[in-house]
Amino acid sequence: MNKKRRKIGLALGSGGAKGYAHLGVLRVLEKNKIPIDCISGSSAGAIVGALYSLYQNTEEVEHILTDFNKIKSLIDISFKGGVFKGKKIINFLDDIFKDKEIQDLNIPLCIVATDYKTGEEVRIKKGNVALALRASMAIPFMLELVDYKGKELADGGLSSPVPIYALKDMGAEITIGVRIEDKMGQERKNIYSMAERSVAILQHNLSNWELKDADVLIDPYFEDYGILGFHKIFQGKVKETIEEGERATEVNMSEIKEAMKPKKEVPGIYKL
Repeated sequence: MNKKRRKIGLALGSGGAKGYAHLGVLRVLEKNKIPIDCISGSSAGAIVGALYSLYQNTEEVEHILTDFNKIKSLIDISFKGGVFKGKKIINFLDDIFKDKEIQDLNIPLCIVATDYKTGEEVRIKKGNVALALRASMAIPFMLELVDYKGKELADGGLSSPVPIYALKDMGAEITIGVRIEDKMGQERKNIYSMAERSVAILQHNLSNWELKDADVLIDPYFEDYGILGFHKIFQGKVKETIEEGERATEVNMSEIKEAMKPKKEVPGIYKL
């Protein structure tokens, strides 16, 4: 009877500042000694996933992402192909990853971006970490798009907000998806908030398409963050964002442990 542990994959979703919730998710998984064999990530999820793949330690990742003086210094106004150029972000990531290739990280990682011309999902599993991350977070209008191997790449959340299928492609047998989005159905009163909600609805339905095939969904509750939610950082809400990630993971911990139970293999003589 084979009781070999099955490969566990973690899909970290897009969601701007709500991505701090991923730190809470990882904290609880570490506390419960849940092994992570592979990670996929879109946008904010890609950043957290890459840092965790490098350090394999939530405290170290949190230390980097909560250095707000450093984070604020990354703003470089452009207005050419986006409000921000993103060059300082690349330099920041280069300082951390030091020209590392994705395939050299400690946990297998897939960074998801979107082909801006075709709208297709682009799964990046090899090559420079910093450049792939910069592509995955290139929200049109906000950040300049990235030229990558003959393609113009944009934010991964446009094609795969919670990249479950990327995990399956990596061989994950148990898939855990982390969706970070605002509560649906909130009242919106101005043109900007209506446009923002329209994008959120599209992403919600798009994520549902992949999450129907996930083994476990961790779905932290957020309200009034919007698509980016960076105002919450300036309001000092990062701690509670992380804590919400912890809460949502604790709620699902029994489901995760149940999914991890080895499947009993029926001896060949009894197989039909």
